[in-house]
Amino acid sequence: MKIVFKKNFAALLAACAAAIAIASNAFALDYGGAFSNYTRLKGKSFSNIKLDQVNDLSGWIKYWIPGQDKMYVTAEAIYEFEYDAAASKAFNRLDIDLLKFSGTWSVAQRPLTINAGRFIFSDYTGLIMNQNCDGVWANYKLPMMSVSAYMGYTGLLNAAFVKMQNHPKDAFKYKTDKVYQLAEKYFVTAAGVSVPNLFGRHCALGQILATFKMGGKSFNRFYFTAGMNGPIWQSLYYSATTTFGLHSFDGSVGFTNLTKATVSYYFDFMDLTATGGIVYASGDNGPFKAFYGFTKIDAYSAFNEPQHTGVFKITAGATIKPIQKVLAKLDTALVFDVMEKAKYKGFEWSVGADWQILSDAKVGASFLQYIDKDNKDVNKVQLALDGTITF
Repeated sequence: MKIVFKKNFAALLAACAAAIAIASNAFALDYGGAFSNYTRLKGKSFSNIKLDQVNDLSGWIKYWIPGQDKMYVTAEAIYEFEYDAAASKAFNRLDIDLLKFSGTWSVAQRPLTINAGRFIFSDYTGLIMNQNCDGVWANYKLPMMSVSAYMGYTGLLNAAFVKMQNHPKDAFKYKTDKVYQLAEKYFVTAAGVSVPNLFGRHCALGQILATFKMGGKSFNRFYFTAGMNGPIWQSLYYSATTTFGLHSFDGSVGFTNLTKATVSYYFDFMDLTATGGIVYASGDNGPFKAFYGFTKIDAYSAFNEPQHTGVFKITAGATIKPIQKVLAKLDTALVFDVMEKAKYKGFEWSVGADWQILSDAKVGASFLQYIDKDNKDVNKVQLALDGTITF
């Protein structure tokens, strides 16, 4: 019976593969997959480094709707295996990380694009919300500007792949042994406008983002962002955003701020780019309360994974292509704790390189270290080895 089952299963796989191949020839159908490896050797010091091994296997499909060259449906599924030596545990996870309909229509002779389903949505700063969400996004291009709107829901996402920042007094209990655990329930809405050529080549943008917790203690957040970017002189460019937030937790209201600014210079030599910048996320001092983003995005590389709350960071880095298909990078940062009073917190640095071996094969390696001024328990060292093969 086992032999028969294996033969039948193999025949079924062959039939499915043949059907997909025939369909891809008959219709506008694309498909593929990828295998990725993420090896991390990390710890609080060189003497207690532990292995964290992650492997992903994903498959995707994209179907262009007949007769509509600007309308398609695409989907991607992923299986992830992780072995965490520090916890002596292995984890298995499944996710549908992309399921999207996209279409573009001409409305009053201007393009209107609508995406609906599960896809990544990011705010203009990239530090508040940058994650998958189930929702609808629309963008309409006018002669002088583009306007967009978004609304989404997080309660059907897999919490293993999408992590949101709650208030410290209302932590989400994530069960690591589940293959698919429903994430926290939030309703998200946003509206934005960008003016590509406000003057010269300078772009102005503005956005309102709001997140509402559904169930449990109320934690609603409103973010009002304004920004500019463009050239300063020749190959010197800037980008700056500031966000004023209004956070409401269980009846308590506070005003917050997140400010981010970078300056980049592009050299003619080996595609060298040098960048410097600052990031400020308010704490409980001065006119502001502690800032909380929506998506969990590490502010710096400490072992306890600090978020953008009560942090001021000065960054400097560079990227260069020493040889074709190889990109090397160096990043450094001085970190200050501004939760109550401003004080020096620590220093981090990282160095790495990515090599695009072939069009469908890429490998990378990096090393990072964070050194805290006072607390050795949050120090971190990490060696990372990555690789991806697409097919």
